[in-house]
Amino acid sequence: MKAELPELMRERGLDALLVLGPDGKSCANPAFAYFIGSAHVTTGVVIVRADGSAFLLHHTMDRDEAAKTDLKLIDRSRYNYPALLRANNGDPIAAQAALLCQALRDVEAGPRVGIYGVEEVSVTLRLVDALRRDATFTVVAEGDDDVITRARKTKDRREAALIQQVCQLAEEVIAETQAFLQAHRAHNGCLVRPDGAALTVGDVKRFIRARAAERNLHGADCIFAVGRDAGVPHSAGNESDPIQVGRAIVFDFFPRGPEGYHADITRTWCLGFAPPEVERAWQTVLEAHALAERSFNLRDFTWAYNEAVCDLFEARGYTTLRQDPRATRGYVHSLGHGFGLAVHEAPSISLKGWRPDEVFQPGTVFCSEPGLYDPEAGWGVRVEDDYWFDEQGVLHRLTRYPHDLVIPLREG
Repeated sequence: MKAELPELMRERGLDALLVLGPDGKSCANPAFAYFIGSAHVTTGVVIVRADGSAFLLHHTMDRDEAAKTDLKLIDRSRYNYPALLRANNGDPIAAQAALLCQALRDVEAGPRVGIYGVEEVSVTLRLVDALRRDATFTVVAEGDDDVITRARKTKDRREAALIQQVCQLAEEVIAETQAFLQAHRAHNGCLVRPDGAALTVGDVKRFIRARAAERNLHGADCIFAVGRDAGVPHSAGNESDPIQVGRAIVFDFFPRGPEGYHADITRTWCLGFAPPEVERAWQTVLEAHALAERSFNLRDFTWAYNEAVCDLFEARGYTTLRQDPRATRGYVHSLGHGFGLAVHEAPSISLKGWRPDEVFQPGTVFCSEPGLYDPEAGWGVRVEDDYWFDEQGVLHRLTRYPHDLVIPLREG
């Protein structure tokens, strides 16, 4: 949680954090979004001191959006960038480094500065080199378990409420998508549009994007995969594929809300009827889903839940990655993962030994998504719901949309 940052910074020996924009609305930048919320700050840098106070160094053009944040504001025009550019022989990266160093001095940041956020790699490398030439500061590049990632690993009640709101909006889109499919009649084994042409995956995705935009959900691409593509967990689906009756559809929806937080929900549908092998796999996946949900706690290592699901699937005759790490049929991914400002965050719920041992903590938000797949047979099944452990360690399911497999179609 954000309140843990001062302690985490002390543990790492950091006096300040330097978080580079842009804001993540146009690109994935969760570290920056963590501090600016729903404000649309196109260019900026967040500076966090060891006492937890945070400043936003922003362009004058972004002043109105910057004012929407709860950060202390610094308009970069005070530093006379053109003069810094001339003093550094026209080198914009050297000038930017000089500007940042002056801002760090002005907020009385200490000498050890961690650097975070998203920028072009080549620009970041040169910027770090330029910053390190200033003897006042020591620039620290942490590993993948940096202080901001560690703080984001648990969510406070406000963050959980934002995530639950996105989950609710996402489920509204899922419900409207189901109704959209049911509004089309079936002909020759496919859903057809009013003009008689086959309804396609592309048609459905355009509908999903439009309904998501109405709810101010961003990044609303999704997995909508039919038949063989449903059997490959991360296949997004072929937009030209017709929507076929009786074929498995994996619909994995992971939009981002206005504050930057995601939902991550998957349902598997068969229109009209489900083939016996899909029905059997779906029943087994639901059994695994319920088993995991009953088991989640704050004591066991997260890999224990995945191991239990492997036990169940193997007992039903399905191959798992525990048996064969190269498997492409059966249970071919882990049980779940944390999420928040990114779709994939810590902790991971995977096989024993694949990740460092982790346990859920109060504040953990995560998804559970058991699945079974057989691309050669032309089907895949996955069911995914989202959860939060509150401050008292009570588990809350954040998603409620029905798990129904068969979606009835209208006659004719």
